[in-house]
Amino acid sequence: MTRLPALTVKTQLQHLQLDIGSAIGPGWVLVSGQLEYDEPELEAVLVTESKQGETLSFNLPVALKGKLYELVRLPKQVTDTWLEVKSIGSVTGADSVRIESINPFTSRYLMWRRLYNTYTLASKSQRRLLGLTTGGMLFKPYPSYALVGKSRYYTASPSYPEWVAQSEQFTSADSLRLKRTVKRLGLKSMMVEVVIDARSLDSAEPVLESLTSLHAQLEIPFRPWVLTSANALPQWAEILQDQAELISDDSLAAHAGLPCSYQPQWVFMMQAGTRLAPWALAWMATETRNSNTAFIYSDHDYLVDGKRVNPQFKPDWSEELARTSGYVGSAFALRADLFSQVVQETGFDCAYQLVLDAAALTGPEAISHIPAVLCHYGPQCAVTASQQALEQHLRRRNIAARVEPQGAHQRVRYQLPANLPKVSIVVPTRDALSYLKTCVESLLQKTTWPDYELLIVDNQSSEPAALAYLRQLDQDARVKVLRYDQPFNFSAINNFAVKQANGEVICLLNNDTEVISPDWLEEMVSRLLQSGVGVVGTRLYFSDGRVQHAGDVLGPGGCATHLHGILEADDPGYMHRAVLAQDLSAVTAACFVTHKQLYQQLGGLDETNLTVAFNDVDYCLRVREAGQRVIYTPYAELYHHESVSRGKDDSPEKQARAKREAKYMRSRWGHIIERDPFYNPNLNYSQPNFKLGKIPRVSWPW
Repeated sequence: MTRLPALTVKTQLQHLQLDIGSAIGPGWVLVSGQLEYDEPELEAVLVTESKQGETLSFNLPVALKGKLYELVRLPKQVTDTWLEVKSIGSVTGADSVRIESINPFTSRYLMWRRLYNTYTLASKSQRRLLGLTTGGMLFKPYPSYALVGKSRYYTASPSYPEWVAQSEQFTSADSLRLKRTVKRLGLKSMMVEVVIDARSLDSAEPVLESLTSLHAQLEIPFRPWVLTSANALPQWAEILQDQAELISDDSLAAHAGLPCSYQPQWVFMMQAGTRLAPWALAWMATETRNSNTAFIYSDHDYLVDGKRVNPQFKPDWSEELARTSGYVGSAFALRADLFSQVVQETGFDCAYQLVLDAAALTGPEAISHIPAVLCHYGPQCAVTASQQALEQHLRRRNIAARVEPQGAHQRVRYQLPANLPKVSIVVPTRDALSYLKTCVESLLQKTTWPDYELLIVDNQSSEPAALAYLRQLDQDARVKVLRYDQPFNFSAINNFAVKQANGEVICLLNNDTEVISPDWLEEMVSRLLQSGVGVVGTRLYFSDGRVQHAGDVLGPGGCATHLHGILEADDPGYMHRAVLAQDLSAVTAACFVTHKQLYQQLGGLDETNLTVAFNDVDYCLRVREAGQRVIYTPYAELYHHESVSRGKDDSPEKQARAKREAKYMRSRWGHIIERDPFYNPNLNYSQPNFKLGKIPRVSWPW
C-alpha cells in the first residue's frame, strides 16, 4: 500500500472539507481514520470530479465511535477527489484521515472478509436482502460489501429514488417464486373485488389510471367496480364501456357493496387516481392466509409529475393515531363479510370513516399492516381526519369525548368521570435541591387536578439544604416524604413508594421535571381511563425548549431510546407523529401514569434485572403483553433535565451494569427490538430519526 500525505482541512460552518487533490487516480482506494464528534449526527461523503466537471458522491459508513474504514472504487477520468464531513456539532480528528490506493487483490480480500463475517451471522432472508449469494460474493462482491457497510451507525440515508432502486428489485427469480407461491397456496381461487371510489370526480382520467394499474397486477384474479353517485351512472357507463362494473352510493348499503350473486372473499378499496404496484394484490393475498386477518393496509407514496415522492412509512395498527390523523389512507383491503357489515350498519361516507368503523368491529388482532409501498396516490387521494366522522364514530362506541380540529388532524379530549380517582405522584430524589425544588413547586402551584398526593422518596440525601427542604415539605398536607435508606435502585424505590400510595392512579415522575401545562394530569388520566389503556406518557422538553421525549422505540439505536431523537419545539416529526396522540411500545417513566392495580399485578418495575435503565420500557412492554395499550399524548407538557440525579454511566461499575441491563432487554424483548410495531422497518434502524433505511429490511413474502 502507498501511504499518501496527510490531508489538508477546511472548515465551513458545520461543514468540514478535506481536500485530497488529484494525487489519487481511478481504481480501488481505502478511506480510513478516526473522527471525534460531540453531536448525534455525522456523515462522511467522498466526492469525485471528472474532466467534464461531473461529480459523483460516495456515502461512507462511520462506526458509532467515529471509525472510518471503507473501500471505494473511483471512476475513470477523475481529476479531483475530496472528503466532506458534516455534523451538527464540531468534528475533530481530520488529520487522522487517509486515502490510500489499494491493489485489486487486497481490495478483494477486504471485501470477502466483511462478507464472510456477515454471511455467517445472517439469516436466510437477510442474506437474500443483502445479495449474499456464493457466486455474488466470489465474483461480484462490491455491491453486497457496500450494502453491508451501510448498516454502520452513521451513514447518510439514501434519497427516495435510491431507496426504491435498492429495495424494490423484482427479479425474474422473484417472479418465479411468486408464481410457485400462488400455486402452492391456492391463491388463484380467490377473487378480489376492487372498488374504485369515484364519487367526487369530475374527470374520468383518475379512474382510467387506476384501471390501467389493476390490469398490470400479477397472478391474483380481481373484478373492478367503480363507485359513483346514482345520477352519474349513465355518464360512467358510456365512458367505461365494459372496463368495470358500476355501482352507486344509493345501492351500496342494500347490496353490501356488491351484487348478491357474488361471494367475494376480499374487497379492496381505493380512491380513483391510486395506482398499484404490480405485486400489490399478490402481496395482500399472501396476508390473507391467516384466518384471523380481516383488514389489511400497506404503506404508500405519491405520484407528482410521474415521479414517486413523499413515502408514508406507517406504523402497525394504532387506534389513537388512526383517529387523529387517518394515517391508514384510502387504499386497503377488507374481508368481504366485514365490508358488508360496516356498509350495512354505518354506511360508507369516506375512507377515514370506513377504516375507523371496520377496525372497531374486527378488533386490533385482525388488522395487518404490510410494510411496503404497494400504492401510489394521486393528488386527489389525500385523506384527512374528519371531525364530523370522528364524532359520529365515538358516539356509536359510547365514548364520551369532544373533538377539536388541529389543522388537517384532530384532537380528542376524553371526558373525565364525575368522581375523579386519586392520583399518587411518586418522585424519587437524592439531594439535587435546585431540581427537586423546581419540580415540586411547579407541581404544587400549577397542577389543577383536585385530588392528588405527592410521595417524595428520599434515597439517602446528605446535603443539609436538601434535608431541610424535605423537612419543610413534610409539613404540607399534600406531600408525604418517604425514606428509602438503601443503595440506588430506581425500580425498587418506585415499587417501595407505590406500596404506600393511596391513589388508584400512579404517576411516576422524575425529580428533574417541571410542569408546563396545568392540566397535565387531566389530559393523561382522561386517556388512561379509556377502555384497554394501561399507561399514558407525555411530551417532555429540554430546558432550552427542544423536544426530549415524544415516546420510546425499541430497536433503532441498539436497544431502546426516544423516538425521533431530539426535535425543535415546532417540528411536527415524521407524518406529524411528534404532535399526535398515538399507541406506542413504550414511554418514559420520567413522567407516566398507570393504574395502581395493574402496576402491582405485573410486579411493578423490575428491581432485579433492571435496577437503573430500561425498567420503564420493560414495564410498558409487559403492559402490552397483558393486552393493555400504551399511549403517548403531546398535550401534557413538562420540562425534563434528563437524569441529573443518577448521573451518567461513566465508571466501570456503571458501564458493566448498563451492559447487563441491555443484555437482559435483548434476551427478554428481542422480538420487539428486531421489529418494533410502531417504527416501520423501512426506516433508519441506526437511529430512530425516521430517515429512509440504509439497508433493506423487508423481503418479498414469496
